[in-house]
Amino acid sequence: MADKKIVTRIRKLMALAESANENEAASAAKLARKLMVEHAVSMAALSKDDLLQEDPIEVNGIEVGKSSWAIELAWALGNHCKVSVVRSVRYADRNVYKDPPSAPNRTPYDWNKHRRRTFAVAYGHRSDIEVWEYLYQVAHREIQRLAKEYRSGVMRDMGYCSRTKVTSYREGLVVGLYSRLRRMAMDDVEHSSETALALSDRAGRAQQARDEACPNLKSYSGGVGASREGADDAGKINIHTGLSGGTNAKQIT
Repeated sequence: MADKKIVTRIRKLMALAESANENEAASAAKLARKLMVEHAVSMAALSKDDLLQEDPIEVNGIEVGKSSWAIELAWALGNHCKVSVVRSVRYADRNVYKDPPSAPNRTPYDWNKHRRRTFAVAYGHRSDIEVWEYLYQVAHREIQRLAKEYRSGVMRDMGYCSRTKVTSYREGLVVGLYSRLRRMAMDDVEHSSETALALSDRAGRAQQARDEACPNLKSYSGGVGASREGADDAGKINIHTGLSGGTNAKQIT
């Protein structure tokens, strides 16, 4: 039976993957990726009941804001991590998925912080959601860094850079990252049919949980259009991953 300590070890390695020491970061990222794939394969040998008891299906959310590129990033990484992600808009004073109204010792409601909030809500195995949240934080930070550098370069060359141009660049980065993750997933699956089966089962359970919780879904469209420059620069996004996925982008009505 798979050991819960594996997930904890992977998370620690992911933290080391952000180390300023390039050698240490590269070694940690490589080992984390290896363990993530091995962990998924070992899950295939467990019965469904044992698996769900050890690594249950859960739901969690990240506040992504109004930007289309942010929710698209959450969907891209959800596909990669085998979690099913939907877009949800709520009026609240906090992240209601991490601090629900029914939570014990919940702090009093703050009307000063009450506003329309947009969340990426993930359904899936607990360990997959943890990886998804981590990767979103890293990728979001990297995209903002690259967008800042891009804007500075355009300002230097042209003297002016519109907000729409930078947004299009960010969307291009997400599109390029999605393509890059798809290639990585195909490479991993080609090396092991057992891995492919295990990951497919995990994605199926995540989508079933999503469909049961959100029976009325509709498609989402937004954004200004991805730029070729952004897509070409996606290789500069520094994340280290190992799982794959393939669910459709949906939003809660």
